[in-house]
Amino acid sequence: MADTARGSIALARDTQTPGKTLAKLAGHKSWSVRADVASNPRTPTKALLRLAGDKRWEVRTEVALNPRASSKVLDVLAEDDHKAVRTATALNPNASGSALRRLAKDKSAVVRLRVAENRNSPSGVIRKLAADEDRNVRRAAGENRRSPKKVK
Repeated sequence: MADTARGSIALARDTQTPGKTLAKLAGHKSWSVRADVASNPRTPTKALLRLAGDKRWEVRTEVALNPRASSKVLDVLAEDDHKAVRTATALNPNASGSALRRLAKDKSAVVRLRVAENRNSPSGVIRKLAADEDRNVRRAAGENRRSPKKVK
């Protein structure tokens, strides 16, 4: 494994890098390397769970966007203090119903909008978002395929 930052970044970004190497890079001192590891679809679930607790919101956001992030990891990120992390979590199709229900009550309209756009949001969540105070959230809820017919 290359010690240079450039070599570590290349390994972290490469979708052919073995999971074991990515797991090792998840502890790298550079947050940008950790963010690249977090975005790599080959990163093992255990490493993603570790990165979900990273001090940098940029790293946690990449974890939330990762298609391999488990519902357990996304449940943790749904409670994050940073709006960008919660927004990314709301976009992930692997987010659990309970995480999406929690995010549907978020103070940020952008987070609620992303829940309304998530094709896997439970129909009850979509029904509630169809009555949201924000018109963009209401519109997105009405366009969601899980939207009840009377909402559309």
